[in-house]
Amino acid sequence: MIASGAIVDAGIDYISMTMTNDNPLVEVWLQSALAYLEEIAIDRQQIEMRKRLGYDGWSFGGSFVGRRERDTIAVFSGERAKLAYTKLYRSDCHVSRIDVQTSFRYSTTTSNVAEIVRNQVERDNSKISSSRQRNATLIEDLRGGATCYVGTRTSEQFARIYNKGAESGDERYERVWRFEVQLKNRLASRLAEQFTSSPTAQDILAATFVKHWLRHRGVSTPWKAEAELMPLPQVQKETSDVDSKLQWLRDQVRPALRVLLKYGLRDAILEALGLANDVHD
Repeated sequence: MIASGAIVDAGIDYISMTMTNDNPLVEVWLQSALAYLEEIAIDRQQIEMRKRLGYDGWSFGGSFVGRRERDTIAVFSGERAKLAYTKLYRSDCHVSRIDVQTSFRYSTTTSNVAEIVRNQVERDNSKISSSRQRNATLIEDLRGGATCYVGTRTSEQFARIYNKGAESGDERYERVWRFEVQLKNRLASRLAEQFTSSPTAQDILAATFVKHWLRHRGVSTPWKAEAELMPLPQVQKETSDVDSKLQWLRDQVRPALRVLLKYGLRDAILEALGLANDVHD
């Protein structure tokens, strides 16, 4: 899918985290979650007491903080989820769901993106065995909105590609299509850990992850290649000592390379290093 335009937003769009009540830090974690809820609500009167998913707690918009007998939960959605992850995620949290998105604005009005995605998944299915076939569902409405679901919503991972402008009715999203991947439970926890252990900014890592996840299912995305999105750290000009440079490679470059290699992006690494034509299998 080759198109002109630009990424206007990328990152975590939804996160649901729990911490067990026997964790010695659970009270501090709860207070931090409530403080952030109050911060995004501005007016405390907007925060409502409610029950959700078996938890008693406090809610504002699509966000919720609550507690039940065995654990405490924090759920943040939309733009608030990015900062919620930064403020609240810990390795001793369980992440039951995480959504990662990339929003791309096309330079011209494009109405058939969801249909193209569905057709790409169908073509990719023709190349793989029947046991690995993936479903893609196209839904359209009379307002010009369209969504393609890749995979099934009941599984631990699936994606939705939709017309963000039509879905939101917000003129800020004119000509914007959102490419979003949802992970649950084990996969969600693994990705959350990946985000915190990576030296790469959340938006760039999100764009890379979404692109790779969809490409693995035969879907091409319209934004730049991974090597362009994820530049490797720069060597400081004053560094000349060989040992210092080797230490820099171990401490700074190796973590970024591990992230890329986990996603199977060997070719992107070689391209970023300018070695694509020098290395042969």
